[in-house]
Amino acid sequence: MCITILSIGSQGDIQPYLALAVGLKNAGYKVKFAANSNFASLAAQYDVDFFPIQMDSFEFVQNPEAQSWLESDSILNLILKTNRVIRPMIVHILANVLDACRGSELIIYHSYALPFVYYFGKELNIRCIPASLHPMPNRAHPAILSNIRQSPSKSFNLLTHLLVHQISWQVFLPVVRKFLKGKTSVSIVTPYQQILKEQQPLLCGYSPTVLPRPADLPDQITITGYWFLEAPPNWQPDPELVTFLNSGQPPIYIGFGSMGNAAKNLDTANIVLKALEETGQRAVLAAGWSGLGLDLQLPGNIFLLKSIPHTWLLPQMAAIVHHGGAGTTGTALSAGVPSIVIPHFGDQYYWGRRVAELGVGPKPISRKKLSAENLTQAIYIATHDRAMKEKAAAIGSQIRAENGVHRAIQVISQYINT
Repeated sequence: MCITILSIGSQGDIQPYLALAVGLKNAGYKVKFAANSNFASLAAQYDVDFFPIQMDSFEFVQNPEAQSWLESDSILNLILKTNRVIRPMIVHILANVLDACRGSELIIYHSYALPFVYYFGKELNIRCIPASLHPMPNRAHPAILSNIRQSPSKSFNLLTHLLVHQISWQVFLPVVRKFLKGKTSVSIVTPYQQILKEQQPLLCGYSPTVLPRPADLPDQITITGYWFLEAPPNWQPDPELVTFLNSGQPPIYIGFGSMGNAAKNLDTANIVLKALEETGQRAVLAAGWSGLGLDLQLPGNIFLLKSIPHTWLLPQMAAIVHHGGAGTTGTALSAGVPSIVIPHFGDQYYWGRRVAELGVGPKPISRKKLSAENLTQAIYIATHDRAMKEKAAAIGSQIRAENGVHRAIQVISQYINT
């Protein structure tokens, strides 16, 4: 059985799907992993066959237009900028994605970033399993990308989900129709509706501990738990980092992944440094894609790193300051220590609020409102609130027991054998 797994985006979009690829490979399946070309070396660390989609996501986020899109502060701005920034990108990747699917017996794909793969499966007569890092439409809460904090009714909640799906699909629809040239009929309605009608399985790679299963969710949708990518085989941490970690009290982690604007790094670094000075905390600072801290002479109580397996590092922290991406949030919660979420974009606002609702972190601070004062206060709460630390430890233990990759493979294997 040859399985192709497709994802595209930042590292937070890639790592969960690579974790699925590794899990399926270890289970004896032949796996091909397709993602942005800049993740070839990451896949190679796990000895997974890699198919490059010719788009460098690191270079993409350095583009001023992409930065403007990532700083959208309203749903209307997000929609308008998505059409302008994302649609041209889709044109360049369609042929690569279709080629990645050829010769497969099963396709598993990032259903939000690559929804059109449903139609590629039809074109090639290959079965598909959509896989999402987000909740599917339901009546329990509004769509996370809508950024609606309060809802008047359950029906309204469902409507927000359906609208977000449909609006997102309109970004892809004309480009996909033109690419397929009428050979496969492409509906104006989001593929999600077709998937429900056909009773295809759909995987959701987040934790039911973090977001419980809604009562109205169709049975074909499985909430598996998070898909964590463990450290590569034979990986060893930097000895200097190990020495730093062992030289004092557990530090806090500060890192924003692919988020952050390099032009604003000095401002962000000054905020972080001031908050650490005020709280007397040691810290591990992750430079991320924006290069935060790389051009500064940092004090001895801060260790600067470029990248590291979060599953190894984060459990050793006293608290975790991060941007609230779906994957990072899951890994931070599984670490069993409080999180301080600084949302920059999109679904990060929702996950930040959810962390606070669960009692495992203070209220989120949007990046545009971040200051030394409010970061200092958040760090103090996260490192001194005993109830918060106990709750974080309990939820972390529950998440680690779920084994989302194993559950996903069970669903995939069952589907293959039907």
